Amino acid sequence: MSFIEKIKNTLGHLLLTNEIAAHKKKSRMLAYEQVQHVGIVYNATYIEKEAMVHQYANKLRADGKKVFLLGYVEMKQLPGNKKFSLQSEYFWQETLSPLNLPVKSKISRFIEMEFDWLLNIYTEPILPMLAVAAYSHAHYRIGPAIHGGVRYFDAMIDTGENSSLAFLIEQMDFYLKVIK
Repeated sequence: MSFIEKIKNTLGHLLLTNEIAAHKKKSRMLAYEQVQHVGIVYNATYIEKEAMVHQYANKLRADGKKVFLLGYVEMKQLPGNKKFSLQSEYFWQETLSPLNLPVKSKISRFIEMEFDWLLNIYTEPILPMLAVAAYSHAHYRIGPAIHGGVRYFDAMIDTGENSSLAFLIEQMDFYLKVIK
């Protein structure tokens, strides 16, 4: 990452932290059986990882959950193989502000939805995806145990030394089904 990108990200984090402090949200955790609407934020840059997230979303749908996905593509333009649908959208670098935060109007459909759970399924703390968690109207935000994640998530899933996306999904699914 270039020096200028580091400065932009640092300023973006500061701006986001101030916005979070100004708009404290109350969280409400529901048991798995009670959850109806689930939002998923994920890194859609890599096809194989995207396939894992879509497979998990389909598993949730099979359990009767309404699932909406928002994928972040770490590219200047959206590749042609990424298609919007009724249950899935994307955002990319062109949809970010100069401080690498998503322009709210470009992801407004997703952040305005009242999800019971917002699942942040990624293993690295990427500012635009953290911002979606902060902006979201979700009742409960679950994410990976990443440095500084306490600001963005109501619960964090620690995968220990195993930082694979497949293991994060497995652990997230296990803990969400255990909570009563």
